Parts: sequence; C-alpha cells; structure tokens
Amino acid sequence: MPLKLFIRFWLPLWLLQQQFRCLLAQSPQCFHFTWLGSLENHASIANESCESRVGDFNEIPCVSPLVVTPNDTVPDVEVLWNNMTENREQYLCQMAPGYSCVKYSYIFKGGIQNITYMCALVNSSNGCYKQTYSTGMQVEACVCTSKIGLIPCNGCSDRSQVNQLIGFLGLALFVFWLNK
Repeated sequence: MPLKLFIRFWLPLWLLQQQFRCLLAQSPQCFHFTWLGSLENHASIANESCESRVGDFNEIPCVSPLVVTPNDTVPDVEVLWNNMTENREQYLCQMAPGYSCVKYSYIFKGGIQNITYMCALVNSSNGCYKQTYSTGMQVEACVCTSKIGLIPCNGCSDRSQVNQLIGFLGLALFVFWLNK
C-alpha cells in the first residue's frame, strides 16, 4: 500500500474514529450515579442502597448505581466516559426537555464526602450554588446543560468540553490539509 494512500485515507479515518468515540450520544446526557465517598469496606457496597444511606433525610439526593472508587478518590468521569469496555450507559441518563444535569456534593472540612450526579428538573440557571451550615458542612449543587455528543457537563469542567471541541476542530483541519 502506498504511503500517500495511507496518509491521505486510512490515517484520517482512524483519527476520526478515535475522536468520534466520544461523540456517540444521540441526545444530551448527564452522569447518573452516587459516589459514596470514603467507605471502610468496599465489599459492603452490595448491601448498600440509597434508602439505607439516606434514611429519613429525604432532601439528600441519591441515585443508583452506587459507586466506590479505589483509594476513595473522587470518580474520574472523563475516564468513565472514554472507557468503551465499561458499560458506561448504566452511569448515564438522557437529558429530557426542561431538565438539567446536576452534580450535588457534600463537603466537610474541605473534603468531599459524597457526590450525586443526576438529571433533574431544577428552578435555577446554569452555575454552582453553595450553602454552608453551622456544623461546617457545605452543600454544593452545580447545574448545567449538556451538549449532544459531548461528555456530560455535570462531571467535568467547561474546559473539558472546550478541549473536546478544539480537538475535533484540529482534527478536521488536519484532514482538510491532508486532502488539499
């Protein structure tokens, strides 16, 4: 196979395939799971449920699936989004009309205790809202609107979505340049 054919045809196709791996959503999506935070015994997650975690505190959001992470670190949702071998659909919800993506975090003494990622009907615009209680506990709710095909906005910063768009545009320019 001539090198020129490889560079002009197969390389751009492969690069496009790599870029489009992240653009599979048909409608805007949100991350949808609860990270339990620090958990003494990770094996005990099988016995956990939102009902057992929240109890009578109905105002505390919790959605299944419940997730723990190695070393109790905050989930790396970009890795989850890009991991095609993991069944990532179980960690996503479709953003319905009028709904937004929400990341709801409990923070105590500067450390994140748990996070719930979800689709929700909210009465506020995009942005983060923080409330501090007398105990020192902070509750932060970040609301956003995802874009079709991009990583859900409630798991990452706007910079991640911008970087994804810049990467796609750069790839498009490269393919255009190759085929000039």
